[in-house]
Order: sequence, then C-alpha cells, then structure tokens
Amino acid sequence: MTIRHQGQQYRPRMAFLRKIEALVKEMQNPETGIRMQSQRVMITNIPHAMTGNDILQWIAQRLWIGHMEAQNLGNFVVKYGYVYPLQDPKNLNLKPDNSSLYRFQTPYFWPTQQWSAEDTDYAIYLAKRNIKKKGILEEYEKENYSFLNKKINHKWDFIIMQAKEQYKTGKERKKADRYALDCQEKAYWLVHRCPPGTDNILDYGLNRVTNPNEVKVNRKQHGDGNVMERVLDMGSEDLNSNSGSDT
Repeated sequence: MTIRHQGQQYRPRMAFLRKIEALVKEMQNPETGIRMQSQRVMITNIPHAMTGNDILQWIAQRLWIGHMEAQNLGNFVVKYGYVYPLQDPKNLNLKPDNSSLYRFQTPYFWPTQQWSAEDTDYAIYLAKRNIKKKGILEEYEKENYSFLNKKINHKWDFIIMQAKEQYKTGKERKKADRYALDCQEKAYWLVHRCPPGTDNILDYGLNRVTNPNEVKVNRKQHGDGNVMERVLDMGSEDLNSNSGSDT
C-alpha cells in the first residue's frame, strides 16, 4: 500500500477552491449566513452547529439555484472538508435534513492553506486513536499504522510520546469541545488520507513542473522573446497606421 503525498503545489483546481471558500465565508457571516446554535448530539450539547437542511436552503436561496444544484454544491463543501459532520464522520456527503448536524472546519485546515498531510502527523493521529480505542482501529487504519511504523520507525518513540500527550490534553477539555475536535480531526484525515474504495477528492493527477500562478518570466531574458515583442509592436503600428488612413 502506498500513502501518497497530497501537496497542493502547482495545481489548477486551486482557483475553484478559492470560489468555494468565498461562499463558505459568506455562510459564516453572523448577519446573513447560516443560522448556528447549540445542538444535542447523544448526551452532549455541541455549540455552533447547523443542520444539513439549513446548509442546503441557504445555498439555494443565496445563489438562486435549484435543489439538485444546491445539493451538489453542498456535497463539494463537505467533501473538500470545509464543513464536517458531527454524527456520521465517514459520510462526506451533505444530508439535506434537520437531524444531520455539521460544523465549519477551521480555516487552518482548508485545502488552500497547502499544509501537506505529513506521515508523522498522520502517524500521531493513528497512534492517538489506537490509544483511545484500545487497539480497535478500522482495517485500513491498521494497515496504515503498520506501514508507517515500518516507514518512519526511527521517529516512533517521538510519535507515541506526542500521541499520549495529545490524548491527555484532550481528556482535560470539556466533553462538547472534545467531541467536536475529534470529529474535526477525523474529517480532515478522511479528506487527506481517504479510505480505500473512496474517491480521493484532492488527487489532481501529476504535479506540474512549473507553477502557473507565478508571474511569467520576462521575455527579454530570452532571444525569441525579443522577436515576439517586435512582432507585436509591428502589429500594433500597422493597426494604428491603418486606422489613420481610414480617417
């Protein structure tokens, strides 16, 4: 099994994600955004939660689109990790009802931040889950845990130490905060290290050799660039002369 690096460098879909993020920021507007309130999950009240139906209705009304288009866009928002589910963390589709609850992911974990999902961080997360679940992990998590143990074994003492510290710190938090943070973290890793058999939403294919977002190299650094500039200048002069003759 290969754990692929999910870096975002040189990838064209970033422009699309920026548009999604602009919409997500509008969703969080305290005056015109989605209504959020404390919601009961099991026996815990989770603050700043919203229903799937509220998300769907807000998108439809804000963009003046139909139910199906709003559902597709809502699915994108969840799949890319901008909103995470509180009851069914593994389901990264928006459930358009009043019983399914969601929260906004912190901007620190948004895909455009370009934080690479490092093996060390993922190993700490799995080790922490292993401690919490007393060794009962999902099958793909067990495989990843074993693979990382072999791959970065020289760091394993540090990884276990960090996992124990984070687990201890988490137990000191309020129950509602602990539950929400667990869902938040799980949603992040489901996006960045997705289970087998599910679509990898961040897999854009091969990296580009050059960054299309960088300012283009000045053509004057290249001989052919000077020729092209002269051609363009000549073309503009011809247009100006023609327009003058027409008058």
